[in-house]
Amino acid sequence: MKKSVYLLVSLLGIAFLGSCTTNQYTVTATFPDDTFDGEWARITATHDGSVLDSTLIEEQTAVFTGTIKTPTLCLIGSGRSRGQLILEGGTITIDLQEPGTPAYGEGTQLNTELAGLITKYNGLMDEIMSYQGGDSEGYYRTVWVPKLTEEIGAVFKANSNNDIGTLALMYLSNYGDEELLDEYFDKAGKVVTSRGPIQKIIKQRTALKETAEGMPFVDFTIEDSDGETVSFSDYIGQGKYVLVDFWAGWCGPCKREIPHIREVYDQYNGEDFTVLGVAVWEEPEATKKAMEELGVIWPSIINAQSIPTDIYGISGIPHIILFGPDGTIVARGLRGEGMKAKIAEIMEPEEVEEEVEK
Repeated sequence: MKKSVYLLVSLLGIAFLGSCTTNQYTVTATFPDDTFDGEWARITATHDGSVLDSTLIEEQTAVFTGTIKTPTLCLIGSGRSRGQLILEGGTITIDLQEPGTPAYGEGTQLNTELAGLITKYNGLMDEIMSYQGGDSEGYYRTVWVPKLTEEIGAVFKANSNNDIGTLALMYLSNYGDEELLDEYFDKAGKVVTSRGPIQKIIKQRTALKETAEGMPFVDFTIEDSDGETVSFSDYIGQGKYVLVDFWAGWCGPCKREIPHIREVYDQYNGEDFTVLGVAVWEEPEATKKAMEELGVIWPSIINAQSIPTDIYGISGIPHIILFGPDGTIVARGLRGEGMKAKIAEIMEPEEVEEEVEK
């Protein structure tokens, strides 16, 4: 009896030790030169910014040892030189080069996959940025987006419950096929959905669905730069079409969109149509200065910050939405010539129809 108990305890001990060593890591980071000696090197979780480990750099090297429960996507390095790795059980090395030079962990399976994913994504981005063909918009939608969705989507499907999947899903959320994103989010495991950036994306996607084309507008109220209370409903749902430009003065694409908006404002502003600017993510004085420089003369809500962008699921600006006379969302994501064509279709349907017939 005692011998059996002793044997059982021994086996449990071996199993316990085995489970511990699985989560033990040793990370060796090499820095470019000896000027880094004496600085602190840190491993920081990318999903929440928490410092998971730290050590002093000696002889151009920082050695980290410890245990990690869940493999975690991290930044590693000092303030002057950093790289990316998956902190997981095993022996990991990373060669940190001069600032701006990509560096990834080596030595474990997930780190190999991390380097492959980032390299693949960067290659896809280089491809679209360097495209010299005629119909760039058509190429983007019909060739590049499906290609990115297929290649990055395959990585996500194979890593739906680890931080490789987290990063892949973030890439897909920026550029992937919208019709497949719901499927990807449904397949995401607890590790992925627990990460802060993914939770933020989920919240944004929920807001997008609640403010999709055909849905009623969602009101918000802010205190403007003069201390006055202003509501979105002061302008929306008041019996006319309203083209709303969510923008900021520091945003280059926003500035380039202003002439197009001014064109439709000059042509259609009146009893049935107007334009409203909503300044976000910017201090009021900066907005006022930009409005003066750009000649923005239409009504504006200033100092809205992130209130409307959270409500309408807006992650990038400019974002232009057309609201109907009753406040229904008619179209969103309008830009440039497409925006002007949409306004003309609504405000001058007979002329557009005649042009199509020709």
